[in-house]
Amino acid sequence: MKKTIKLSDAPILEWDDDHATQSKNYFFAQGKKNFDAFKECQQLGVDKCIIFYPRAFDQCKEIFDKCEKIYEFKSASTVSPVYLYDKKLLIALCPLGGPASANLLEELHFVGISKFIACGSCGCIVNDVDIDDLFFVPTSAIRDEGLSYHYVPAARMIETNVFVNMAIEKALQKHNQPYITGTTWTIDALYRETPNRTKRRIQEGAIGVEMECASLASVAEYNDFYFGELLYFTDKVGDTSWQWRRYDKIQLRTKLLKICIDAIMSI
Repeated sequence: MKKTIKLSDAPILEWDDDHATQSKNYFFAQGKKNFDAFKECQQLGVDKCIIFYPRAFDQCKEIFDKCEKIYEFKSASTVSPVYLYDKKLLIALCPLGGPASANLLEELHFVGISKFIACGSCGCIVNDVDIDDLFFVPTSAIRDEGLSYHYVPAARMIETNVFVNMAIEKALQKHNQPYITGTTWTIDALYRETPNRTKRRIQEGAIGVEMECASLASVAEYNDFYFGELLYFTDKVGDTSWQWRRYDKIQLRTKLLKICIDAIMSI
């Protein structure tokens, strides 16, 4: 019997839990995309991946020199490489935003990856956080984006995986890196972080703002795999001002990757 979907004034709220097997079969099982490059990973038992957003990964030499490019994730006009790091895990560079990130996770999950940590940067929206010192572990995300509503029923927030978060915190402590945990605000519209909307998100407990966490957490929940995220702050958004952080990007990103590697290898 065909299900009846309850229509809504906002189409994004029309929850449908049916599986989209036709499109997945076309792109994955029937060979539209070639995943032969992952055969070595499967033989090695690789089931972990770090999703990396910042630019200049090749300048993080301490990590990059142990990498072998095995795949290219193609998303419309962008091509993002996926690397096998030290024969142990994948490091996948990723385009900005929830939809592209979610598609990458779907592809990697299809070839056997079941543990993910995404890492990158975010903005800070509260005044009492030292953006020059602290890393940020989002334990939940406000779903002010679109993609998550296609994966899990509508709600204001979604949580990241508690076991992944524990592994990230242990790795941060090992590296003597100060950090905070809490709620992030995931938004699609980079230029619509309005003062009033920002105030509302602060009242809900949000510390940072970014464009992927809620989307990726929903993909993980729907497909039943592990996902967590580790971020650093690049700027602080105020009502009338904007504070940019000055830092050694390569040094910080290398440290970020080292912490994520230690974390994901313990899961």
